[in-house]
Amino acid sequence: MVSRRTTRGPEAPRLTDFIHQRREEILAAWKSRVRALPAATKLDEPALLDHVPALLERIAQSANELVSGGVAQPPISLAELHALHRLSEGFDLNQVITEFAILRDIVTKLWEQNLLDVTHRHELRVLNRAIDTAISASAERFTAARDRTLHAFEKISSAASGTRNLDQLLERLLRVLMQTSKVIETIAILIRDADTLRLRATAGLETLIPKEFSVRLGEGFLGSIAQDGQARALKAGASDPLFEKTRLSSAGVRVVHGVPLFDNGDTIGVAFMGSLSVDTFPGEDTRLFSAMANRASHAIYQYILREQGERTATVLRESEARFRTLADNVPEIVWMADGAANVFWYNARWTELTGVTVPRLERADGACWSWESLIHPDHAERVSIKSRHALATSEPWEDTFPLLARDGRYRWFLFRVAPIRDNGHIGRWLGTGTDVTTVRYLDEVTKVLASSLDYGATLERVAGLVVPDLADWCIIDILERGGELRRVGIATSDPTKEAWAHDWIRKHPANPTASRGIYHAIETGEPEFFPIMSDEILAQNANLRELSEHGLRSVIIAPLNARGRTLGTITLLRMGSGRRYDHSDVERAKELGTRAGLCVDNARLYQEAQRAVRLREDVLAIVSHDLRNPLGAIDLSASMLLQSYGSDARARNQIEVIRRSVGRMEHMINDLLDMASIQAGRLSLKRQLEDARSLIEEAIDAHAPLAQERGIHIERDIALDNVELDCDRDRVAQVFGNLLGNALKFCRRGDVISIRAFREANHARFDIRDTGPGIAEEDLPHIFEPYWSARREQAKGSRSTGLGLHICKAIVEAHGGTLRVESELGQGATFSIALPIARIDA
Repeated sequence: MVSRRTTRGPEAPRLTDFIHQRREEILAAWKSRVRALPAATKLDEPALLDHVPALLERIAQSANELVSGGVAQPPISLAELHALHRLSEGFDLNQVITEFAILRDIVTKLWEQNLLDVTHRHELRVLNRAIDTAISASAERFTAARDRTLHAFEKISSAASGTRNLDQLLERLLRVLMQTSKVIETIAILIRDADTLRLRATAGLETLIPKEFSVRLGEGFLGSIAQDGQARALKAGASDPLFEKTRLSSAGVRVVHGVPLFDNGDTIGVAFMGSLSVDTFPGEDTRLFSAMANRASHAIYQYILREQGERTATVLRESEARFRTLADNVPEIVWMADGAANVFWYNARWTELTGVTVPRLERADGACWSWESLIHPDHAERVSIKSRHALATSEPWEDTFPLLARDGRYRWFLFRVAPIRDNGHIGRWLGTGTDVTTVRYLDEVTKVLASSLDYGATLERVAGLVVPDLADWCIIDILERGGELRRVGIATSDPTKEAWAHDWIRKHPANPTASRGIYHAIETGEPEFFPIMSDEILAQNANLRELSEHGLRSVIIAPLNARGRTLGTITLLRMGSGRRYDHSDVERAKELGTRAGLCVDNARLYQEAQRAVRLREDVLAIVSHDLRNPLGAIDLSASMLLQSYGSDARARNQIEVIRRSVGRMEHMINDLLDMASIQAGRLSLKRQLEDARSLIEEAIDAHAPLAQERGIHIERDIALDNVELDCDRDRVAQVFGNLLGNALKFCRRGDVISIRAFREANHARFDIRDTGPGIAEEDLPHIFEPYWSARREQAKGSRSTGLGLHICKAIVEAHGGTLRVESELGQGATFSIALPIARIDA
């Protein structure tokens, strides 16, 4: 056998020196092998090494103590601390033992590979004893810590079970957390609300922290823990909201330690503990506190969700209650249906109107819109088709149709139905129905009122429309000009009592001296309303007292108002129909009275206008007949005097004055007659084909002598060869003559009148332009108004009927043409006529 001998002699390194020399190599090999353990894969290098370098140093010291003849001290405390750390990092006991075994194996193999002096072999006993002691201490401490943690977890689970709400849960959790260590003397939990942490539970801090205490995320000690998700410690005296906003410092709290509360990676709050007896919490306590906080986080979050759900449910219940209260107090029908359009709820208005409850509408076949039986038969099929189409296409729909009311009558409703979607799917349908009976009725009344200007007959028809929907009896009275009432409309709903009702109404006219009633409504212009026939009302009115014995229940007297005047009344009576009037009925009656009042007023105004027209026509007839005859005699006499005294210059001038005056009067009479015809819409035209060129040429030639006499130059540019107009030759000549006459009238000596005629599309265009004084801009909009130019000229000292331009425009428009004017003051004026062309000869 060959024995190994040392080549280095007595200087061969001992175990202590070996560990010191090969420390980095040992730790590198250990890190490489331990990193493969499942619990160590995510640890950073400091956490992975933990207390192992210190443990290795303690083994080296123990070996040195052994060689020196002393007693080697095992690394118990270091092993315990390492075991506790590994417990908090998720290692199990086997993995902790494996770590120590790996360390033994690495040191042993390296030592044997490099040991040349066998006399040092016994030093390995120090290594083995240290590792075994570490394993034993770790196992004991690991088991004790695990048991303590499991016991704490059991308490947390017990605290979480059976609690009624979040506050009770937090209170129990705080008691459990305080029991884990004697140095924990204060504790609190803050729950996250959006970006704020709000205090929800405390123990040992009740008088130190206000209940409303809160901090924002990122603010101070607690806000930073919530934002960063990292545990932190804070000592008294630090500048932080936790100490500044509370009395922790004054109460002697020396240190606080806070940890985040997580659930599924989200921060849901922060828990912190404080101590009055130590300046730093033991690591074991902080690790256990963190572990317990993590274990409690899930239970806390579940209660937060439950609390949020309860708040949401409460809000929904309150919202639904408000909705139903609102829906039950609106005048419209409101209902809800499920996704298949089966109605499950109606508001109170539905039952009030129809007398039908939801259960009565349910049908065994599950048919949609089970209220179809209440729809008028004439509309049921259309509504059914439309509603089924809406259900198939998920589209809203609306329709107007009559619905059967509980009194057996049909009322018109505008129904609107819309889907309520939840994540794209229709979960419900919401429907509303607005009573439009009155609106339709008033529209119908308005049509009747507008159908005739004979308001007596019209109001009699209106009274028939009112019964029976708005009244059992309807009486309409009109106030005549002499102040007396005339009854123009009477209608009753009961055919068996119609004769008696009419006879009673005729025998009991309105009392003008009564303090209330028809005359009072006329005087005030406001409705008279008798919702019930009280003893006081019946005592004041004998007529109503007699009617009450025949079933009178309620009365409305609405004034017929129009343009600030009251022209009569409409009286509505309920006679034993079981229903009394309310204020909404008063508003309807008031609207009815206003529309009827306008009808009466318009009819009277029309009648007055017709009388004025007839009077004017009578006057014009007298003027045209009785005035023309003396004018003719004057003109004839002047002609005879001219023949007899024409040689006398002085006499001739006087006679010419008489003849010109006769001409002006005849012109005025013709204008007045034309004006009357235009206003009456009876302007007569004798139309035939006329040459356009000859019409304007004749007009120019007729005015050329007067223009030459006044020193006014006339220019013409006529390009209307072979163009014919379908027109009244005399009327068109009247227009041209009037416009040329006006130009000559306003032009001065040396001015120019230019007449240009040409084709413009399918019209013949005639422009008459002068270089006269022009027309002011503010006068242009009024230039064709009747009598306006007369007022303007009278203000300047001239005389004119002011009808010429108005008549010209009417004549041109009667031919289907247009007459326009353009002018600037001092720049002359241009009148443009456009007349349709009838034919163009080649």
